[in-house]
Amino acid sequence: MTILLADDHGLYRDSIKLWLETLGGMEEDLCIETASSHAEVIAFLKKGILPELLMLDLCMPGMNGVESVHDIHASWPTVPILVVSGSNDPIVIKGCIEAGAAGFLSKSGDGKSILQAIRQVLAKRSYIPCGTMDTNIPHFSQKQIKVLQLLAEGQSNRDIAKHAHLSEGTVKQYVSDIMDKLGVDNRVQASIRARQILGLGN
Repeated sequence: MTILLADDHGLYRDSIKLWLETLGGMEEDLCIETASSHAEVIAFLKKGILPELLMLDLCMPGMNGVESVHDIHASWPTVPILVVSGSNDPIVIKGCIEAGAAGFLSKSGDGKSILQAIRQVLAKRSYIPCGTMDTNIPHFSQKQIKVLQLLAEGQSNRDIAKHAHLSEGTVKQYVSDIMDKLGVDNRVQASIRARQILGLGN
């Protein structure tokens, strides 16, 4: 069984790898491969020997947060993704699950929760923190996620329209709807919140 452990923090990545290999009680034939960037994840998956589990850090170099989760899942739908993140934001978690992740694990979790998450996803069951799929949590379509990403980069409506292949009028409506969902009053606040939601940090 192969697990691809993708995280750019070497100490965390190596500690989890060692723990799983020696103390995690996993299968004897366990093979843990590692990656430290989005590019390395893609390169590994393109080799054709797919892992039984991808543990994916949301904020590695080259990652675009939730959008990258969606793209990886779309290209390799048979590979279950367990997102590992420092964020506990319910909107981030919900966004990852809706993008195709099989589970979401906080980096603040203990060894028991890490092992539970891995076992559940390997058993083809989801691992979702309690309450994070509540219907009261705002939902964003994939088109809105794209607008969110461009908004997080501080782009104008004109630039967003160009990159998202939308009219400026449509972008204006999208931005207005997004701000309403986020409960913010201006684009600066929306940009900051968008970065948090997409798992892009501050």
